[in-house]
Amino acid sequence: MSPSAIPKSSGAAFKIIHKILQMGWVDMPEQFQGSGAPGDTLEHLLDVTRNNKDGPDLMDWEIKFHGGNALLTLLHKTPQPAGIMNELVNTFGWPNEKGQISFRHTISGKSERGFLVINGDNRITVENVNNRKIVPYWEHNVILNTIGAKLRRLILVHGTVNKAERKVMYESAHAYWDLNLLGICQAIEDGIIYIDFDARTKGGKGSALRDHGTKFRIHIDDIGVIYENTQVILPADESKVKKSSKKS
Repeated sequence: MSPSAIPKSSGAAFKIIHKILQMGWVDMPEQFQGSGAPGDTLEHLLDVTRNNKDGPDLMDWEIKFHGGNALLTLLHKTPQPAGIMNELVNTFGWPNEKGQISFRHTISGKSERGFLVINGDNRITVENVNNRKIVPYWEHNVILNTIGAKLRRLILVHGTVNKAERKVMYESAHAYWDLNLLGICQAIEDGIIYIDFDARTKGGKGSALRDHGTKFRIHIDDIGVIYENTQVILPADESKVKKSSKKS
């Protein structure tokens, strides 16, 4: 695939990001709390309405903040078929200190609990070597449409957080575009993209379920695997941007 031209919307979007990268330390408003405060503050500066909807933030670019070593969440999507999470939790979960049955488990291609990720002809499945009757799955088109709707074009802003003083400094950014659709499903099977289950029963075994959503996440250093093109965005006085395009 030949590298595509940088999207037309990049000029205006990158100009806005340039200005934010020049701001130095920024006070995080009191209404933004917890680990999401730096990202919420960034959206506030961009005048973006806070949302988790399937659409981009700035023109046709999704904006995400990243600081530290946390994984980047690509999408939340409960697996099929209906009711499969109840079976997963009650079959493979374990009791927590409150007597609830918890299934908080991250799979990177495979896991120490016997789970294996398989990239089939039209779906991603998760199987367990000890019980192959319970098989959650995601259709390829569901995964790709969900990621494509939100992350077709992504600007990832990097920065440093001063928790004690509730300040954040936005220091650099990378723009990514042209998703490698075939590469996404392969990256899930290879363990480059993690599958993160997070559900528990509200009471004991067999009780109602509280599902925090299944996440697909990736290390920042690996995100270039799922995009064809990337460009570095620096503050305006350093903005001799560097573009790299992958050819295949």
